[in-house]
Amino acid sequence: MLTVETTSLTPPLLQIRGLRKSFGAHQILKGVDLDVRKGEVVSIIGSSGSGKTTLLRCVNLLEEFEGGQVLLDEEAIGYREAGGRRVRLKDRDLARQRAKTGMVFQSFNLFPHLTAAGNVMLGLRKVKGMAKAEARAVAENWLRRVGLGERVDHAPSRLSGGQQQRVAIARALAMDPKLVLLDEITSALDPELVNEVLATVKELANDGATMLLVTHEMRFAREVSDTVVFMEKGQVSEKGPPSQIYGAPQHPRLVEFLRGTRDH
Repeated sequence: MLTVETTSLTPPLLQIRGLRKSFGAHQILKGVDLDVRKGEVVSIIGSSGSGKTTLLRCVNLLEEFEGGQVLLDEEAIGYREAGGRRVRLKDRDLARQRAKTGMVFQSFNLFPHLTAAGNVMLGLRKVKGMAKAEARAVAENWLRRVGLGERVDHAPSRLSGGQQQRVAIARALAMDPKLVLLDEITSALDPELVNEVLATVKELANDGATMLLVTHEMRFAREVSDTVVFMEKGQVSEKGPPSQIYGAPQHPRLVEFLRGTRDH
């Protein structure tokens, strides 16, 4: 979790400034500004269609954006300025930048023919060039940390949905990213499996991982976050510590949104 020293002495790890993204004539992000500091957990909440997932995908370069800037560790992501215009970076540079982030999706996206360890090892071997034995040791370590030490050689078909999602989390963290992006990671799970995945994320947060996550789990966001961001119609309508967002919300739409989540 965020510390006072981190806040006062260093610039934000992630800086989003004026981010704009459209699909055809439909503008999804309308000038988003957001900071995430090292060791901080920032949760994004909001109604479906508010731009939450698109924001994460722009940070991870899975979506191109038309305007604004994303800085990760003070490096401009995706584009550079040349002659007064934006130029998309070469694929080699984009791949290097993507390696600074780890993303966990709603669906687990595990390779069915690989074991839990094999899924975690794949990026370590292919991207980081680790020897097989070293990659195996790293994979086993991370699978133990997410509570799957006894299932390292299980195929995904032998794992529950919650266990598969924890493998996906281990796979992302094993790459040692500067920033972890989590997109509604419990939405594909049965209700009884949600808590085991959220408990894993809490432990990672307590260990100091820097995370930007989209979630509809309000209690979880309240417990794990340093900052909660409410998005509405492609903009940040309100942000602050959980005590403010949940205890004294200011924006009328946030008040309405929170009332709706309590009704379900």
